Amino acid sequence: MSASTSSSRTSTWVAIALGVVLLGLVAAFAIGLPKASSASDQQAVDLTLPDKLPGGYAAADDAASFKGGQLAQQADAIAKQQAASTAYGNKVLPDVLGTAATTRSYVVDGTKAVFVQAFQSAGGAFAPTTLVDPKTSGSGGTTMQKVGDGACILTYAPAQGGAQPSSAPADSQCQVSGDQVTVQVQSSEVPAADLVKVADALLADLQDQ
Repeated sequence: MSASTSSSRTSTWVAIALGVVLLGLVAAFAIGLPKASSASDQQAVDLTLPDKLPGGYAAADDAASFKGGQLAQQADAIAKQQAASTAYGNKVLPDVLGTAATTRSYVVDGTKAVFVQAFQSAGGAFAPTTLVDPKTSGSGGTTMQKVGDGACILTYAPAQGGAQPSSAPADSQCQVSGDQVTVQVQSSEVPAADLVKVADALLADLQDQ
Protein backbone atom coordinates (compact mmCIF):
# COMPACT_ATOMS: atom_id res chain seq x y z
CA MET A 1 0.00 0.00 0.00
CA SER A 2 1.36 3.39 -0.97
CA ALA A 3 1.78 6.26 1.46
CA SER A 4 -0.82 8.27 -0.48
CA THR A 5 -3.38 5.47 -0.11
CA SER A 6 -2.75 5.24 3.62
CA SER A 7 -3.03 9.01 3.95
CA SER A 8 -6.26 9.01 1.97
CA ARG A 9 -7.86 6.36 4.17
CA THR A 10 -6.76 8.18 7.32
CA SER A 11 -8.14 11.45 5.98
CA THR A 12 -11.42 9.69 5.28
CA TRP A 13 -11.66 8.53 8.87
CA VAL A 14 -10.76 11.99 10.16
CA ALA A 15 -13.32 13.69 7.93
CA ILE A 16 -16.00 11.19 8.92
CA ALA A 17 -15.18 11.60 12.59
CA LEU A 18 -15.72 15.33 12.32
CA GLY A 19 -18.98 14.94 10.45
CA VAL A 20 -20.59 11.94 12.13
CA VAL A 21 -21.98 13.86 15.11
CA LEU A 22 -23.67 16.41 12.87
CA LEU A 23 -25.03 13.65 10.65
CA GLY A 24 -26.22 11.80 13.71
CA LEU A 25 -27.99 14.83 15.10
CA VAL A 26 -29.83 15.44 11.84
CA ALA A 27 -30.95 11.81 11.76
CA ALA A 28 -31.84 11.89 15.45
CA PHE A 29 -34.18 14.84 14.98
CA ALA A 30 -35.86 13.04 12.08
CA ILE A 31 -36.45 9.90 14.15
CA GLY A 32 -36.64 10.88 17.78
CA LEU A 33 -38.48 14.16 18.09
CA PRO A 34 -41.94 12.87 17.12
CA LYS A 35 -41.73 10.46 20.08
CA ALA A 36 -39.88 12.68 22.56
CA SER A 37 -43.01 14.25 23.98
CA SER A 38 -44.26 10.88 25.22
CA ALA A 39 -40.86 9.60 26.40
CA SER A 40 -41.72 10.32 30.04
CA ASP A 41 -44.57 7.78 29.79
CA GLN A 42 -42.23 5.01 28.63
CA GLN A 43 -40.01 2.77 30.69
CA ALA A 44 -36.40 3.63 29.87
CA VAL A 45 -34.66 1.17 27.55
CA ASP A 46 -31.00 0.26 28.13
CA LEU A 47 -29.27 1.05 24.84
CA THR A 48 -25.65 -0.06 25.01
CA LEU A 49 -23.81 -0.64 21.74
CA PRO A 50 -21.37 -3.58 21.95
CA ASP A 51 -17.68 -3.69 21.10
CA LYS A 52 -18.40 -6.01 18.17
CA LEU A 53 -21.33 -6.52 15.83
CA PRO A 54 -22.15 -9.65 13.81
CA GLY A 55 -20.33 -9.74 10.49
CA GLY A 56 -16.88 -8.67 11.71
CA TYR A 57 -17.72 -5.08 12.68
CA ALA A 58 -15.43 -3.87 15.47
CA ALA A 59 -15.68 -0.65 17.47
CA ALA A 60 -13.53 2.06 15.88
CA ASP A 61 -12.85 3.63 19.29
CA ASP A 62 -10.67 0.60 20.10
CA ALA A 63 -7.23 0.73 18.47
CA ALA A 64 -7.11 -3.09 18.52
CA SER A 65 -9.86 -3.10 15.86
CA PHE A 66 -7.29 -1.89 13.31
CA LYS A 67 -4.49 -4.27 14.36
CA GLY A 68 -2.80 -5.95 11.41
CA GLY A 69 -4.72 -3.89 8.87
CA GLN A 70 -3.91 -1.06 6.48
CA LEU A 71 -4.61 1.55 9.14
CA ALA A 72 -2.63 -0.09 11.94
CA GLN A 73 -0.13 2.76 12.11
CA GLN A 74 -2.92 5.31 12.52
CA ALA A 75 -4.99 3.13 14.87
CA ASP A 76 -4.32 5.07 18.07
CA ALA A 77 -5.16 8.44 16.51
CA ILE A 78 -8.31 7.14 14.82
CA ALA A 79 -9.51 5.37 17.96
CA LYS A 80 -8.94 8.47 20.09
CA GLN A 81 -10.92 10.66 17.73
CA GLN A 82 -13.74 8.15 17.38
CA ALA A 83 -13.95 7.76 21.16
CA ALA A 84 -14.32 11.54 21.51
CA SER A 85 -17.05 11.63 18.84
CA THR A 86 -18.89 8.75 20.51
CA ALA A 87 -18.71 10.33 23.95
CA TYR A 88 -20.00 13.63 22.61
CA GLY A 89 -22.83 12.01 20.67
CA ASN A 90 -23.86 9.90 23.65
CA LYS A 91 -24.15 13.04 25.74
CA VAL A 92 -25.96 15.21 23.22
CA LEU A 93 -28.50 12.78 21.78
CA PRO A 94 -30.34 11.80 24.99
CA ASP A 95 -30.12 15.35 26.33
CA VAL A 96 -31.75 16.80 23.23
CA LEU A 97 -34.28 14.05 22.59
CA GLY A 98 -35.26 13.45 26.20
CA THR A 99 -35.16 9.69 25.67
CA ALA A 100 -32.61 6.90 25.46
CA ALA A 101 -30.28 7.28 22.47
CA THR A 102 -26.75 6.21 21.68
CA THR A 103 -24.21 6.18 18.84
CA ARG A 104 -20.93 4.43 18.03
CA SER A 105 -18.63 3.98 15.04
CA TYR A 106 -17.34 0.65 13.73
CA VAL A 107 -14.83 -0.62 11.20
CA VAL A 108 -15.11 -3.70 8.98
CA ASP A 109 -12.51 -5.25 6.66
CA GLY A 110 -9.89 -3.09 8.36
CA THR A 111 -10.85 0.21 6.71
CA LYS A 112 -14.58 0.52 6.00
CA ALA A 113 -16.35 2.94 8.32
CA VAL A 114 -19.85 2.18 9.60
CA PHE A 115 -21.85 4.40 11.97
CA VAL A 116 -24.61 3.14 14.22
CA GLN A 117 -27.30 4.93 16.19
CA ALA A 118 -30.01 3.47 18.40
CA PHE A 119 -33.03 5.33 19.79
CA GLN A 120 -35.91 4.57 22.09
CA SER A 121 -38.44 5.21 19.37
CA ALA A 122 -40.86 3.33 17.17
CA GLY A 123 -39.18 4.86 14.12
CA GLY A 124 -40.84 5.70 10.85
CA ALA A 125 -40.00 9.41 10.69
CA PHE A 126 -37.11 8.91 8.30
CA ALA A 127 -36.48 10.74 5.03
CA PRO A 128 -33.84 12.90 3.32
CA THR A 129 -34.41 16.62 2.99
CA THR A 130 -34.74 16.26 -0.80
CA LEU A 131 -35.45 13.42 -3.20
CA VAL A 132 -33.86 13.51 -6.67
CA ASP A 133 -34.30 10.56 -9.02
CA PRO A 134 -30.76 9.26 -9.75
CA LYS A 135 -31.96 7.74 -13.04
CA THR A 136 -32.92 11.08 -14.54
CA SER A 137 -30.08 13.24 -13.26
CA GLY A 138 -26.49 12.98 -14.39
CA SER A 139 -25.52 15.03 -11.35
CA GLY A 140 -26.39 12.27 -8.93
CA GLY A 141 -29.42 12.05 -6.68
CA THR A 142 -30.98 10.79 -3.49
CA THR A 143 -33.80 8.30 -3.21
CA MET A 144 -35.38 5.89 -0.72
CA GLN A 145 -35.76 2.17 -1.10
CA LYS A 146 -37.05 -0.76 0.91
CA VAL A 147 -34.17 -3.17 1.56
CA GLY A 148 -35.11 -6.31 3.47
CA ASP A 149 -36.64 -5.20 6.77
CA GLY A 150 -35.12 -1.74 6.47
CA ALA A 151 -35.95 1.60 4.92
CA CYS A 152 -32.85 3.06 3.27
CA ILE A 153 -31.81 6.50 2.06
CA LEU A 154 -29.51 5.96 -0.94
CA THR A 155 -27.36 8.76 -2.30
CA TYR A 156 -25.72 8.45 -5.72
CA ALA A 157 -22.65 10.38 -6.81
CA PRO A 158 -22.60 12.42 -10.04
CA ALA A 159 -21.04 10.90 -13.13
CA GLN A 160 -17.40 11.80 -13.69
CA GLY A 161 -16.00 12.94 -17.03
CA GLY A 162 -19.06 12.04 -19.06
CA ALA A 163 -19.07 8.44 -17.84
CA GLN A 164 -22.25 6.62 -16.88
CA PRO A 165 -23.30 7.17 -13.25
CA SER A 166 -22.42 4.33 -10.90
CA SER A 167 -25.21 1.85 -10.21
CA ALA A 168 -24.03 1.57 -6.60
CA PRO A 169 -24.90 4.26 -4.03
CA ALA A 170 -22.11 6.50 -2.80
CA ASP A 171 -23.74 6.49 0.63
CA SER A 172 -26.40 4.34 2.31
CA GLN A 173 -28.30 4.98 5.52
CA CYS A 174 -30.77 2.35 6.70
CA GLN A 175 -33.32 2.21 9.49
CA VAL A 176 -34.85 -0.85 11.13
CA SER A 177 -37.45 -0.50 13.89
CA GLY A 178 -39.04 -2.62 16.59
CA ASP A 179 -41.69 -1.87 19.19
CA GLN A 180 -39.58 0.54 21.27
CA VAL A 181 -36.20 0.66 19.57
CA THR A 182 -35.00 2.03 16.24
CA VAL A 183 -31.55 1.25 14.84
CA GLN A 184 -29.97 3.31 12.10
CA VAL A 185 -26.77 2.34 10.28
CA GLN A 186 -24.84 4.46 7.76
CA SER A 187 -21.82 3.89 5.55
CA SER A 188 -20.33 5.12 2.31
CA GLU A 189 -18.48 1.82 1.81
CA VAL A 190 -20.81 -1.00 2.87
CA PRO A 191 -23.86 -1.99 0.75
CA ALA A 192 -27.33 -1.23 2.08
CA ALA A 193 -28.27 -4.91 2.25
CA ASP A 194 -25.36 -5.57 4.60
CA LEU A 195 -26.24 -2.54 6.72
CA VAL A 196 -29.79 -3.86 7.14
CA LYS A 197 -28.45 -7.24 8.26
CA VAL A 198 -26.32 -5.52 10.90
CA ALA A 199 -29.27 -3.39 12.01
CA ASP A 200 -31.55 -6.44 12.25
CA ALA A 201 -29.08 -8.35 14.44
CA LEU A 202 -28.40 -5.35 16.68
CA LEU A 203 -32.10 -4.57 17.04
CA ALA A 204 -32.78 -8.12 18.19
CA ASP A 205 -30.00 -7.89 20.79
CA LEU A 206 -31.15 -4.49 22.09
CA GLN A 207 -34.76 -5.66 22.40
CA ASP A 208 -33.57 -8.71 24.35
CA GLN A 209 -31.88 -6.35 26.84
